[in-house]
Amino acid sequence: MCTTRILIIHDHFPGQFGALALHLAANGWDVTFATRTMPVTGPGYRVVSFTPHRDPSSTTHPYAQPMERAVLVGQAFARTALALRKDGYRPDVILCHSGWGAGLFARDIFPKARLVSYAEWWYNSPGTDIAFLAKSYPDVSDQGPDAGMVERARNAHLALELASADACLCPTQFQAAQFPPSIRRDLIVGHDGIDTGFFSPGVAKDPMLGGRVPDDARVVTFATRGMEPHRGFPEFMKALPAILGADRRIHVVIAGRNQVVYGPRPIRLRDWKAEALSTLDLDPARVLFTGALQVNEYRNLLRRSDVHVYLTVPFVLSWSMLEAMSAARRLVLSDTEPVREFAGTDLAILTTISPSSIADAVLTALDDVSDRPQRARNCIKDKVPLCDCLSFRQETLSRSL
Repeated sequence: MCTTRILIIHDHFPGQFGALALHLAANGWDVTFATRTMPVTGPGYRVVSFTPHRDPSSTTHPYAQPMERAVLVGQAFARTALALRKDGYRPDVILCHSGWGAGLFARDIFPKARLVSYAEWWYNSPGTDIAFLAKSYPDVSDQGPDAGMVERARNAHLALELASADACLCPTQFQAAQFPPSIRRDLIVGHDGIDTGFFSPGVAKDPMLGGRVPDDARVVTFATRGMEPHRGFPEFMKALPAILGADRRIHVVIAGRNQVVYGPRPIRLRDWKAEALSTLDLDPARVLFTGALQVNEYRNLLRRSDVHVYLTVPFVLSWSMLEAMSAARRLVLSDTEPVREFAGTDLAILTTISPSSIADAVLTALDDVSDRPQRARNCIKDKVPLCDCLSFRQETLSRSL
């Protein structure tokens, strides 16, 4: 039986494809991974790199700048792919994250390979996220008459990639619903999967979190890639005076980088952490910022958590929420559509993204003695266990052949 050769492409190694690459390699597939961010150690399969030779030009029309950036990334990958082809490499199937343009020319280099695209988001005007934020941040919606055209143009490279794909993957029903009907009807919806064996209840290895949290503290945790309105960070911070004032034993631990990952220019120009710390009266001994965490550290944080808070506007759902569900934590979640796809009031306490509502929800959750945590874990074990999701992805890739 011939070995299936798969070429996986993701700008930021390993992205959503780390577990899948290991799974395929363990099942006899010949895996090659192309990326811009090389791993520190060998993952057990071949990894190659590509790097754009320049940044987009500042003189390029603003509508076309996302496309130029994608073309440069696609060109960089094409050069790496040409070198692979020259050495005799021919993939049977290509799996590409279509967010940055790396797969634009994959079919030109390997015309006989089946191409499977992974699509996360389609930009609408206004998008569900921006329309939601505009209610609280008026300057977000005041972007001028060409804002819609800018958003439409951001889809250009994604549309080109999807047009050449043999199959298109999307992780959630909510994300799939953002695509136009002509694309949405062909999307194969299936989550990347959560390792429920790893993200499980257990004893925290460092229950005092480096000595900064008392052993008897009631710990409220918040984890985010970026401290920004898309993930409810400003509102969470404004809720802290009421939360901390309710019980001297409460300590808050916030994981993540002080950065803005998502949102338009008015949001990106502000330092939301600095603003919160300068305007709110918070006891620094009871509010701990850990910075970005490795996966083992994040699991340890969850295991020490008495209540974990996850907030998001209607946007791409973070793995961190599902991992917290898998770890059987008491949860306070934003009452928004991507959250409700996986968790309702039977699994978590849902709240609006407002400081007073968040504070009330957290204090209620701290005293919640229901079986919501175990039900949340059971939900993840039933809906998106990693082993089932990987098998589904492998089956989808095999069908594309």
